[in-house]
Amino acid sequence: MRVLVAARDVRVRRSLSSLLELHGDRVVGTTGTPRLLAQLATDLAPDLVVLELSRREHAQDLLVVAELARRGRAVIAVCSGRISMTAVLRAGARACLDEDVEFPDRLAEAVRSVTPPPLPAPPR
Repeated sequence: MRVLVAARDVRVRRSLSSLLELHGDRVVGTTGTPRLLAQLATDLAPDLVVLELSRREHAQDLLVVAELARRGRAVIAVCSGRISMTAVLRAGARACLDEDVEFPDRLAEAVRSVTPPPLPAPPR
């Protein structure tokens, strides 16, 4: 799966990218500026966008999630703290995952749940 990763902290971007690649996904781009995601998603055409939500800019992040979903992009939001998972899902995210001990396994499971169906075999 082709994935675009967005997180403000470069260490988080690297960690998310490493986790995704470990599970066989291809990270096609990363950004530390979520407001650029809509344009990057258009340019890079990922199957999935993984977005770490900010506690301070939660309302702006919800707008980004909604815009990506409106454009037909699957979004998995990653959060920590007091972010309303219900609001994130209502905005259009396919999943909202808390960063806890089981996060790597739940991320892999969430990515697999949005995997596009395989293409049919070409005719012979």
